[in-house]
Amino acid sequence: MITPYFDAVLESLARVGSLGSRLALPLAILAAAAIVTLALKRQRADEAPLPPGDGRGLAPLLLGYVATGLLLVVAVTALRTVQPLAREDLAWRESAEATARPVPAGPPVYQYGPSLAALVERTYTRNLSLPPEFLQRIGAEGVQVLSPYLADPSAANVLRLADSFRRSGQHVVFTREVTRLDEDPYPFAASQLHVRLRRLTGRAFTAEFDGRYTIENPHAQPVLARVVFPLPPGSTVRDLSITVGGQPVAEPSQGGDYEWRGTLAHGERRDAVVHYKVFGAGSWRYDLGSQRRRVQQFRLDVETDGPVRFLRSSLAPIGSSGATLHWELANVITAQQIGIALPPDVAGRDCYLQAVSALPAGLLLCLAGLLALELSDGRRPGPGPLSATLALLTAGFGAAAVLANYLGSVAAVILAPLTGALLASMLVGRRTLLALLPAALVPAVFLSPTHSGLLLLLLGGATLAAPMSSARHGRPFGWDAGEVRRPDR
Repeated sequence: MITPYFDAVLESLARVGSLGSRLALPLAILAAAAIVTLALKRQRADEAPLPPGDGRGLAPLLLGYVATGLLLVVAVTALRTVQPLAREDLAWRESAEATARPVPAGPPVYQYGPSLAALVERTYTRNLSLPPEFLQRIGAEGVQVLSPYLADPSAANVLRLADSFRRSGQHVVFTREVTRLDEDPYPFAASQLHVRLRRLTGRAFTAEFDGRYTIENPHAQPVLARVVFPLPPGSTVRDLSITVGGQPVAEPSQGGDYEWRGTLAHGERRDAVVHYKVFGAGSWRYDLGSQRRRVQQFRLDVETDGPVRFLRSSLAPIGSSGATLHWELANVITAQQIGIALPPDVAGRDCYLQAVSALPAGLLLCLAGLLALELSDGRRPGPGPLSATLALLTAGFGAAAVLANYLGSVAAVILAPLTGALLASMLVGRRTLLALLPAALVPAVFLSPTHSGLLLLLLGGATLAAPMSSARHGRPFGWDAGEVRRPDR
């Protein structure tokens, strides 16, 4: 954490040193010209003394303004380093293992489509021709010595099991008949889904799932149907409700899926209604099913409250209406899925960094408004008070990045420059608040992602309105409108 700050400070000092080296020659020429001017004035003063107030203190005043200008350069350079520091601080906080402020997070939501199948009893027969010596092993160890050649008799779908032996010449024929409950998959008659995605902090979101699956028996005879509805793995699900034909499915099976079985007559229909809310992050996916399942009539509407992206190789929506995306499929076999990615919500983060980058512009606007207001009142601010005012404003603007860790980015960007403006007004007069307060709010306008241009125009107009108001009230504006006030002699 300390290393990025230390590097940023060194970079700031390097920028100041580089700027000083570039300005060294112009400043040396300016200083030489000032010395020559002073020498000539001193010589003329010795020959013919000038009246007081005709330029005796021009050199110290000039050097004072030069020092104030250098202080302004240092202040602007220092404020320009605030944005890299703020960016490093945000990156460090985002990569921290723990935080004092809980941030919503969760796994991606992966919803597998339910499966529908007709359960049918089927009997399978397996014959093994055994040599005579193998019978001795069967007598000593039992029939389990044949297990490598036979199906597992303890499977959940095994209903009945029958073993028999018969002689065929020199060999013995072992026969096993297994009656199993097999699945004959077939598609839902219709699937209508509606999902509402609500963004939280970062990439986290809540998804409210509503699904209606229509089950129909297309066979000529009654069938025992089974519906298996899996929940998103690894996710936190709440407000779960599953009903089939009005009959609730309360508890999951041993495999963790919710299962319903029922007998359907020829042409009979029942609706399976599913509702739940789930918390996730990053992406939401819906798997239509493997290639062994056909999709008859499928419609999905996804309602979002922000921008989304589509995962690669996923099915594209057929259209949208407002903030709702639509998918429709009919009589298809596909192994593709519907995948939506929620990009990180970085609007607040980017607006904060943009506001921090506007700190130097706010400082310059404060200084310009202050000078314009002072000159419109006929006052010439001296380099000493001007430098002190500049230091207070710089401290206030620079404190925004520090206070953001305690007050939040919005409050810090608003309160820190305003505090600097209030402290500066105590030094140069309360009336300067007319120019300082609007200019101090300039960085805060970039916290708005949509109206920053309009707000900036209004604040700039308010800053310039203060000296124009002074001019309209009869006070001299600038150096050309009248003489600077001097005490009577």
